[in-house]
This record gives sequence, C-alpha cells and structure tokens, in this order.
Amino acid sequence: MRMNYKNTICSLLLATVTVLGLSSCKDEIAEEARYTFTGNTVASYLEKNSEYFSSFIEILKRGGRFSLMKAYGTYTCFAPTNEAIDRYLFVQDSIYQATKDTEKPIDNGIYSPYLSELSDSMCKVIAQTHLLPEIYLTTDMEGDIIPTMNLNDRYLSVNYLAEKGRTIMVVNGSAEIIQRDEEVENGVVHALSGVLAPSSNTVPTQIGKFDYFSIFSEALEKTGIADSMQAYKDFEYNYDLTPQDHFDKGNTTTRPLSRYWGFTAFVEPDSIFALNGINSFEDLVDRCKEWYPEAQDPDFKSPENSLYQFIAYHIVPRKVIYSYLTCTDLTLSDGFDSEKNLVKMSDRTEYYETYNRRLMKITTPRGTNRTDSRRLINYTPEVINKDLEKHVNVLVKDPVDVKSSYPDFDQIALNGIVHVIDGILLYDETEMRGSVLNCIMRFDFSAIVPELVTNEVRWCSNGKAGTPHFSKNEFVLVNETGNYLEKSRHFKRFTNETRLYYLCPTMSWRNYQGDEMMALGAYDFAYKLPPVPAGTYEIRMGYSMSGKRGVVQFYIGSGSDVNKIPFEVTGIPIDLRKNGGHAIVGWVSDADAKANGDVTVVNGVEYGGLINDKEMKNRGYLKGPNTYYQGGSLNVRDDIQSLRRVITTKYLSEGEHWIRFKNVTQNDDGTAQMMHDYIEIVPLGYIRNPEISFLEKRK
Repeated sequence: MRMNYKNTICSLLLATVTVLGLSSCKDEIAEEARYTFTGNTVASYLEKNSEYFSSFIEILKRGGRFSLMKAYGTYTCFAPTNEAIDRYLFVQDSIYQATKDTEKPIDNGIYSPYLSELSDSMCKVIAQTHLLPEIYLTTDMEGDIIPTMNLNDRYLSVNYLAEKGRTIMVVNGSAEIIQRDEEVENGVVHALSGVLAPSSNTVPTQIGKFDYFSIFSEALEKTGIADSMQAYKDFEYNYDLTPQDHFDKGNTTTRPLSRYWGFTAFVEPDSIFALNGINSFEDLVDRCKEWYPEAQDPDFKSPENSLYQFIAYHIVPRKVIYSYLTCTDLTLSDGFDSEKNLVKMSDRTEYYETYNRRLMKITTPRGTNRTDSRRLINYTPEVINKDLEKHVNVLVKDPVDVKSSYPDFDQIALNGIVHVIDGILLYDETEMRGSVLNCIMRFDFSAIVPELVTNEVRWCSNGKAGTPHFSKNEFVLVNETGNYLEKSRHFKRFTNETRLYYLCPTMSWRNYQGDEMMALGAYDFAYKLPPVPAGTYEIRMGYSMSGKRGVVQFYIGSGSDVNKIPFEVTGIPIDLRKNGGHAIVGWVSDADAKANGDVTVVNGVEYGGLINDKEMKNRGYLKGPNTYYQGGSLNVRDDIQSLRRVITTKYLSEGEHWIRFKNVTQNDDGTAQMMHDYIEIVPLGYIRNPEISFLEKRK
C-alpha cells in the first residue's frame, strides 16, 4: 500500500509540474509597475497592480487582513501573484484528492482548486503567512532566517540560488522573489512566484525528514524525547484586547499576543558521527556508554540511560534562531545596536537550560577577535581534560554554510529550530565546573524564562510590543487581571498584586543588552535559578538605581515544588534608590581613586580603583561590569548609577533553586519600581583564585 501511495504522489506531482511548470514558470511584473508609491500603502500598491495581485487581495480581505495593510505601521508583504495562487491551490487540492483514501491522507485544509471555495480560515492562514510586522528590504535578508516571525508566529527562510548565470532569492525554499523592495508608506512589498507554505513538521519530524540526520533521528525517537517535543501552542491562552495599566500612571500597554511552546535541537549529522567512528545507531549506543558510564539503566527512555543523557543535552526547550543564539550584531528597528551597547572586544555569551536540566553555554568569542561571528557551544580557551578537546568549543554552523553541504536543509519547524553542529556535543561535569563555567555567569532575567524567548518578547523592538494597532515599548506580563507566565516552570508569583513588565531594548538606558524587567505593586515573585553544577557560588543582581525605585527583600530557596519551598531571608532589604555615592555603597570613580593613590600596575599600565573595589565588596556591592555601555558611550563601570548587589554566597546542590523578591517599600502607592536587569552566579573558587586578574574579574 505504501509503495502505491508514493507512486501516486510522485506521478501526480510530475504531472502537475509538467502542466503548470511549477519549477520554471515565473510571473513577470510589468516595468511600468516598478516604482515606489509615495503616499500609498501596501493595500493601495496591490490594488494599483490588481492584474497581478487580485487573488491575493481577495485572500487578504477574506482573511481579515486587508484593512491592516491600509493602516499605519511597518510591514513586509510577500505578495504571490495570481498565477502563483492558482498553481498552489491546484497542487494542494490534487495532493489531498490523491491521498484522502490512503492510510496517511494529507489534509492541508485545501479541498478545491478554486479560490472561491477556499475557506475564510485558510485565507487568514495564507494571508498571515505572507505578512511580517517589520520592514525587511532584500538587503536586510542576509541570513538564512528573517529574524521576525510572520503574523502566524512562524519564521521564514531566505536563501540564494544560482540559476542560469544569475542569483535569485527564494523564500522558504519554494517561492522566488520576482520583484523586490517596492517601498510604500507603511512598509515594503516583494512579489513572489509561489505561495509560502511553512512546514507543519514538529522539530523531531523535521529532523527525521533528512536522511543525513538518520542516527540522531533514530536516537531521538528511541529515547522517547521526540514524543515530548510535539507541543506547539497553548490554545487555552486568550489574548485580552483590553488595554492594561502601564507602570507610569495614565498610560496603557498590552500583553503578548499568543503563547507558543518551542524547542531548539543541536544535531550532529551522520558525517560528523562517521568521523568519530560512529556509523550506526548501535555504534552511538555503545559510545554513549563510554561517555556517560554512570548512566547504566538499559531503558533508552530512562533519564539514567546513557543514550538518553546524550540526546537530552542536545535539546533546549525554547525556540532560538541562529542570529539570536548570542547577542551579536543584533540591530532592532528602533535603532538599538548590540555593537554600541556591548564593548566590542568582549565575549558574547548566552546560557541555555537543556532538556535534562544541564547548562549549555554558547559564546561568540569577541574577546580575542572583534569581528568573530561564530557561535561556539561550551566555549573555553583552555581545556582541563585533553580527551574532551573535541567536545567543547563545538561550532554551531551558520545555516547559510549548512546549505553548501545540504542544499535541501530547512531548519525551521512548526515548533522550533534545528541547528547543525560540527562536533560531538557532550556534558562533562568536571570540565564544565573546572573550565567552561568557571567564570562570571551573567543571565539576563528575560533569558531565564523560556516563554519570553520563544514568543519574541525578549529583544522585541522598542515601540513594536503588542498588537499591530497598539504598539508600545513594553509588555505587561503579570498583573491583577492576568498572568502570561502562569504555566511557566521558571517564574512564580505569590501575590495577585504583583505586576511585572518587560521593557524593550533601547540605547539610552544603562542596561545589559538594552532591555530590563520591572516589577511594581505589592509584588512577591520568584525566578528559578539556572542549573549550574553543584558548588558554592556568589549570587549577585545587576540593576540601575533611580529615585523611582523602591526597597526589596531577597530570599533563596531550594526544591522542585516552589509552593512548598521554605525560603530563607538573605541579608537586609536593599534600597534601589541609593546610587553609588551613598555611604552605604561607597562608589569612587576609577579616575578619582587613581588620583588618590589607589593604583595597580598591570603590564606597565596604571589602573585605579582596586582598593575601592574591595571596600565596596565588603559592603556587598560591585560597580557595573566593564563590558557594556550606557547610551552607547559611557562604560557602566564608570557610571555611578550602575551597580551590582551581592545577594548571598550559597552552596547550590543538584536540584532546583529559586530566588525570590518581595516589596518592603514603606508607604508605596504602587509606583515604586523593582528594576532587575541581570543575575550573576559566580563560582567562589573563581572569585578567590589569585591567578585570575582583577581586570578579568571586572568584566
């Protein structure tokens, strides 16, 4: 039956291509239509060229998105031509008709080749697939993925193909851009030779689609991890259109539009396994027993099985595209630029919690090369165990480079992203503790919560938050009337009066990576700490002081059920309104310290402030790190308002640990801000190691 099914499909598609010229037929837009319509919108551009786009106009109207294309905003519209839509409907209907009576019918929601018989719901899906809420000219489409999701919350890929001596741009591997960059008042229009139909494959299915991932795919299935990677969307989440109170009285803001679940897989192709003597699934099973000798449960689906541990460390339960793996060359539409926010000669590092609750470190090593663009997993300049040299500093391949080896590769799945790596990735506790994670681990608070990454809340452009008709500079995540993070396993609120906001990145603030989290009201909430190796750590919080802030009490607790954790108070409450010049902090600029004799000479260069650093540390404070700027120019180490507070020094065992924040501001009318930018978790051995320079520790 299966062979007949395949033959039917192949014959059908061959006939379709022959009749309609799917691969070679291209519409041409008349030369006189190729100019910028000043004073017109996406909608009017399409109407003025209705001989090419009348079918797409109908889809937009019936899908309820045509009026949006008339409105003020910033949109990218990929507009398929009439002929492209005709071909698409014919092919999709033919596939359905050919398979509807088979064992595996392909139900794509299209049951007729006629546009008039297309359902309004499918019109909406098609319309939203072709619309992005940001402007992208073709000159902006340099990577494999356009870094803003379309209105269906799906990424689109763009790649370049050589055809008869010319280079063409293809979107989602199926539709050529046949007319580019028609700029209008509310965006840009690109004409397409085909209709975009993103894959409905989940991440495991997408991996299994390519035969060069056969070993990894089989292991993913045998461990049962594939079964737990099917979630796509929280259909119980209902977006509230009601404007929500802003943290500044008199203004309003909005919640995120939807709540999706996501996964990112880092996958070794069969060729990489072969270079390491692994040529089959059975070979991989045997090697995993060597790599994880303590995981001896024979059941592949057990977390105590060596194969399970190997595969689980390759899966991150959040959706992260290649360009967002580290904060490198990140430019947002409002003008935020990571290269102006971060010191050029500084490593760009992000940390990710894997499926088996281990920490993965991904770094772009700009500290040694300011133009380095690589993404390296578990980066370390010096390996302790030389046998592990091949298993750290593992390169995540640029998707553009992957296609030079695998032209059909598509990393975008319905619920996540597939990344190709060029080495075998292992987790070794000794190596991670001794070298990879023996550093100042800095976690942006927004990065701790996977939902904020998956749903493009984090690093949303300033002024683009919320609905297309209600653009603001922040999202309200938690307030009295709703809790966007209610299902999160990384955040917990303890009072309904807790209000939590995400503030989009901007260049003017003194914030790491430009953004921040803000809590107000009678707040009482907690974040789960990232899963660092067992050991003793100094835990710090980075923030910028302001007279609008309040007083916060910190707590630390351990346990898998946050509702039953006996939280411990850590020290006295901290007043976030006091700047570095207050006697309780004791901040002195490095220049003034140097002038007063507080001088340290390193390689013939004089540095000021070492004694002041120690005095501040005795009070529980540190200056801001010397790796990012306020306003793109002032290094925050030199900024009296940028501080780090030591919360506690504590042994963190295996298991879950939480940090809790409670408002103890007297006479607070609900406006006292608890700004929290990032948290640092630093091994005590690193802090006390005399061989690590004070300049390194200032980072």
